[in-house]
Amino acid sequence: MAHYQGGSGFASRPGLSARQPLFGASNPPPNDQLAINMESGNAYDLDDDIMDLRNSVGRLKQVSSAIQEENQLTKQIMDGLESAMETARLTLKQTVKRLDRVARKTKSNHVLYVFLFGITLFFVAYFWIRVHRFLKWLF
Repeated sequence: MAHYQGGSGFASRPGLSARQPLFGASNPPPNDQLAINMESGNAYDLDDDIMDLRNSVGRLKQVSSAIQEENQLTKQIMDGLESAMETARLTLKQTVKRLDRVARKTKSNHVLYVFLFGITLFFVAYFWIRVHRFLKWLF
């Protein structure tokens, strides 16, 4: 980028050459390479920046491959969980069908037996109280 140099206006960044004219001029024709002046002292060290960028790209590649591995592992776990849930759903459905069949086949009268037991217990308690009062009245 350009740097402001006091009253002389803007100048090119140190280390880079000036731009070539667009439609040719008395200057030699431009080539495709960028001319860089390496000055000692204040020189901008591109090698360190390039190495930093390479290291950053390497770290990004490692992170992206770690994310990809984690994604694959999560997908495998989710597939396994999905198949386990489907198996459990089918097993539960079959069990409900079996219980329904068993409930329809058995015609036991256990509710009737419990009801009769309750009524019998009520009458036994009623007669016990009556007999107890009668005996108390006699003696």
